[in-house]
Amino acid sequence: MKIKLLFLILIFALSYTTGFTQTETSTKKNKLEFSTGFNSGSLKNLEFAPVSRYDYNGLVYKLNYERTSKNQNLFEIQLEYLNSELKTDLIPMLNADYSKIGLGFSYLKQVYNKNAFSIHLGLQSQTNVSLYFNSNYYVAEQVFGVASRFTYQVNKKQYLTSKITIPVALLRITKSSSFNAYSLNRYQSVLWNLEYGYSLSNNFDIKLNYDFKYDRLQIPNAFRELRHQLNLGINYKF
Repeated sequence: MKIKLLFLILIFALSYTTGFTQTETSTKKNKLEFSTGFNSGSLKNLEFAPVSRYDYNGLVYKLNYERTSKNQNLFEIQLEYLNSELKTDLIPMLNADYSKIGLGFSYLKQVYNKNAFSIHLGLQSQTNVSLYFNSNYYVAEQVFGVASRFTYQVNKKQYLTSKITIPVALLRITKSSSFNAYSLNRYQSVLWNLEYGYSLSNNFDIKLNYDFKYDRLQIPNAFRELRHQLNLGINYKF
């Protein structure tokens, strides 16, 4: 009798533990990510200096938060910091220390989910502040756009994600010019992100991330920026 009772208790404990673990895993709706990596970029800003192109390289740091709703919709906050030096061989005396801070918000609604493949569509807002320290010059931007995210769950441990953001409106102010607003006829931009993730446990993922961004502003003082980023990071799920 005691053996049967002990056996029943063990079965109940095992069932409870398994159920609790599955519930705990399924309710992890939040992700906090820290990543760092290498940025390579080119910049042309004739309002700042009459140089055809600057090149800049340096480390970039990112802190992201993602919340998944019970309907599998996504709310994201992205914080990014880059510190580098703008360099040119044409006029080396115009080289400048350069920092850029970006804060983004996005809300993406799931519109498709089948066979481990899902699609989200939504809106994104991005605030950028660029500082050119040697000349006390700055650029502040507020960007509004649309975004789409594609996710493929390779298996229980691995996933691939691709996100494309197309800005449609830009609000911009610099040290040398007043507040201006631009739409697609004068402002073109694209941001593409490709991410590979691997699950280490119920609480942690590691991820490898590639970012491509291009900005073009058609104004008398032309502005162009192209960048590539490769980041390695870790996600904490809770």
